[in-house]
This record gives sequence, C-alpha cells and structure tokens, in this order.
Amino acid sequence: MTKPEIPDNAPIRPDRIGIVRTLPESANAGARRRCREGDYALETGGLASAEGAYRAALTEDAGNVRARHNLGVVYYRQGRWRDALACFTACLDLAPDHAADMHFKMGLCRVKGGFQGARQDFEAATEIDPDHLEAHFQLALLRAEGAESGSEGRQQAVEALRYILEAVDRGALFGNVDGVCFLLASFLDDLPENIDEAISVYRRGLEANPLFAPGHNNLGVLLMHTGQTLQALGAFKIAIQLEPDYALPYRNLAHLLFDHKSSAQMEQEYTSIIEEFGAKAASVLARLSLELIDLGRVQVGESLYTRGHQIKNLMGLVGSRTRRLIRRVPQEDRVLDDLREVARDQEHIYDQWVAYLRSMKQDPLNPTLVDIPVLVGKIKESVSTRTGGAVLRFVFEPQVPQVKVDPGMLREAVTNLILNALDAVDEDGAVTVQAGYDNKRASVFIEVEDDGPGISEENQARIFDPGFSTKEKGNGFGLSICSRIVSAHRGNLRMISRPGAGAVFRIDVPVDFELVSETGSIGWSGDPIDASRLPLAEEFIE
Repeated sequence: MTKPEIPDNAPIRPDRIGIVRTLPESANAGARRRCREGDYALETGGLASAEGAYRAALTEDAGNVRARHNLGVVYYRQGRWRDALACFTACLDLAPDHAADMHFKMGLCRVKGGFQGARQDFEAATEIDPDHLEAHFQLALLRAEGAESGSEGRQQAVEALRYILEAVDRGALFGNVDGVCFLLASFLDDLPENIDEAISVYRRGLEANPLFAPGHNNLGVLLMHTGQTLQALGAFKIAIQLEPDYALPYRNLAHLLFDHKSSAQMEQEYTSIIEEFGAKAASVLARLSLELIDLGRVQVGESLYTRGHQIKNLMGLVGSRTRRLIRRVPQEDRVLDDLREVARDQEHIYDQWVAYLRSMKQDPLNPTLVDIPVLVGKIKESVSTRTGGAVLRFVFEPQVPQVKVDPGMLREAVTNLILNALDAVDEDGAVTVQAGYDNKRASVFIEVEDDGPGISEENQARIFDPGFSTKEKGNGFGLSICSRIVSAHRGNLRMISRPGAGAVFRIDVPVDFELVSETGSIGWSGDPIDASRLPLAEEFIE
C-alpha cells in the first residue's frame, strides 16, 4: 500500500499549473504552429523542446499571450521561479480577462522562489474572483505560517478554509477538499470551544480520503478527550492498519489503554488485535507493548521524582544549617576545618542530586515553529571558540521544513552533543554537524559525527543512563538530559559507534507536532504539562 499523501497544503506541486487553452491564440500562423508544438512537448514531458517552441512562437509574435503563459508553465516546472513570474506578470496586460488566474500563478512563483508579494497576489486574485478557491487556500497557508494558536493570522486562515468548504457546499468545484478539512481541523482543535467542529471536519475529510492515517489519528485524539473512548480506539486501529510504521497512533492507543482500561479489558483488547490484524498482529502488539512500558516508566519516574525532590529539600536544609554553624564557630577552633570540608562535600552532593533530578523530569515545553538550520547556526556561533583546534563543520540540506519545538531546550541538547564530540576528538580531529529532512520518518534530523576513538560496546549500553560518564570531570547527566529533552518533543536520540571509528549521535524530531492538554483538546494554553504523558496529534502545515 502506498503511503497516504499528507494534505497538499503546499503551492509547489508542478501539475498545479498547466496549459490554459482558453487564452487567445496568435493571429500569426507561424506563431500558432510553434505554440502547438510547444503544447505537445509540454504535455509529453519534453520541457526543453517546449521551451524552444514557445520562444520561437514569441519571436514570431511577441504579443502571443498563450505562448507567453505556457512558457511560464515550462519555467515553473523547471523551478525557474523568477522567469516564470516574469511570464505570468506579462500576461496580466496581455490577457486582462484572466487577471485572477495570473495573480494566483504569480503568487505561487513568489512563494516557491521566496520572493516578496505572494500574499498581495493571492489577495488580488480573490478580490477579482471571490470564488478562486485555490487562492483562498494559499492565503490560508500564508496567514497561518508561524502564527500562534488564537492569533489573528490563525483565525484568518480558519475563516479562509471555512469559506472554501462553504463554497463547495454551494456547488463549487475544488479538488483538495480533504486537504482543506484536515488543515482546518488541525487549526480548530487548538481551542477547546472548537472541538466539536474539529471532530466534524475531520470526519468530513476522512469521507473524502479514508486512507489518510494521520487524519484517523487526530480524530482519535479528540474522541478520546471527549470521552468517546470506544470510537477513539477504532480510529487509532484504523490509522495503524493503514500505516503500520506510523508511530503516533501506537502511542495514543497506549495512552488510551493505560488511562482508561483495566487489566482484564487490556487483555481483551490484545486478543482483539490478534484477530483484527492477522499476520501483522505480532508486530503491532510488540510496538504497543513498548509504548505501554514507556508509560509505566514515566509513572514510576514521577513517583521517584517527588520523593527525590523531598530529599533535595532536606539536603538543602542541612547545607544551610552547616554554613550557619561555620559562621558561629570561632576562627581558632580546630573543628572549623572539618565543618568546611563537610560543607564542601554537602554542596557537591547537592549539586549532583539536583542534576540527577533534572535528568529525571523535563521542564514544561514552550514550543514554537523553528527553522532548525537557523537554530543550529546560532549554536555554531556559541561553540566556535571551544573547538580546541579541531575542525567543526556544519552542513544543512536545503528547504528543511519547520518543526514545533522549544528552541531553548533543543539548543541545549544539540550544544551538549557538539561539545561532547569536541571533547572526544584530538586537536587535529573533526566534528561534522548536519541538519536535514528524513522523508521516510517524516522528521527533521540533526546529526553530530566525530572521528574520535568511539565508544566501547560495554559503555554504549549505559551511555544515556543518569550519572554515567566516561570523563574524569563529567557528572554523567548531560546525555541523559539530552535524551529527556528529545523524548519530550516525541523525538528519538540514537547513537552509532564502533571503537576506533568515531561516533554519530542523531536527533529526529517529528514534523509539526502539537501537545495535547489533559483537560481537553489539542494544543490550547493552560497549566504546564508533561509532554511525555500526553497523546499526540499532527498539524498539517509546513
């Protein structure tokens, strides 16, 4: 089964722009013939031949709007955004009756090429033709990009998407109704008062595209939070059936079973999965069991953290009273040196304990949309003076999508990995930091690779354990904290190493995730929450 396509919320699909046969033809017979040759070449995939034919047609007749437009289509499909923009701009004067469509295509070129003015072009298209639904859709994307939940830009995007669905209900044609529904629903579920509408819109999207696993997952999250656990259970199972490698429904199904089912009911559900999933049941149950184990660990960790926090307070009290006693003891008293040594030991133990507690529990996230290459670039500035002579290289893939992360926390994790790598290499060693997009995992990755001595197999098993360190001056909590930070973002931190061949640490963060409030729907503001304990839904915007 092919992977269900994420709603087409991007303006970059090459087939979005094609030949327009309603444009006026040239009065010049030679220009018409050349234009037809270009049309045939374009329709059969011969972009170079099409370009040559259209340029020849324009040599015959510079005012040939059809050849000018279709040459713009060729440039668009070749990724020559500025040339395509120039063609469609010229067509505004040549074909004023098609101004709305030209503004729309100009806007697409500006978005793809990173040029200013895309919003103005889409707004012009909708003003000229209020039913230009594609332009409304692109406006919704631009208004929502980088806009926080509840902001004016997000609300404008919601209204634009609602307008499209209302137009479709009136009989207008639009080929991406499911994409509109999934995008709109992922915006609506930001606020608890919109949860019923979000559920309805998700269902409408799934009627149009029942094979879209993330839509079933998000619907399941909302159903679970409105107490409809049986329907939520079914939604998560459908998502897993459609995409067995899709991680979020496993996690959310584990949350549902852990929080809402007894041991006997959980056993019955395992039996049902065996019956429903057939040959895939073993793999499904294995992944589900791992998620349940992680939830159990979190619950145990919460209990240990509470008791550990109490111990920390007692240790702090002991230190305070010891220092007070030191101030009261006469300087000539021989016991003073012993008390000072006790105070130093207490302070060291206290600091170690605080670090241990921090490795157990992550601070609440403050996520926002972040460009990972930009974030890593800022880290480059801060660590460039700490290389110790080693070569530090940064490699960024182009067009890495934004991810919703806590920039401060992720920066701390990546900085820690880079500094660890620099510590591991000699003065003539090298550390390479890469950032890019993994299409298979639908995640943005950051890799830190060094050519140091590597990590022994014995130490690899303990490398992320709190308090474990192979360095004389290390406290052993850095990698543990990194792991907690990445887990809080529903990401993965992995390590590959061979003794004598260096090491690679890789962070994967899922694209566009939202935290779910325990009190209701997806992503609205409220009290700080523990992301590791919450179901996860996706928001479909780049």
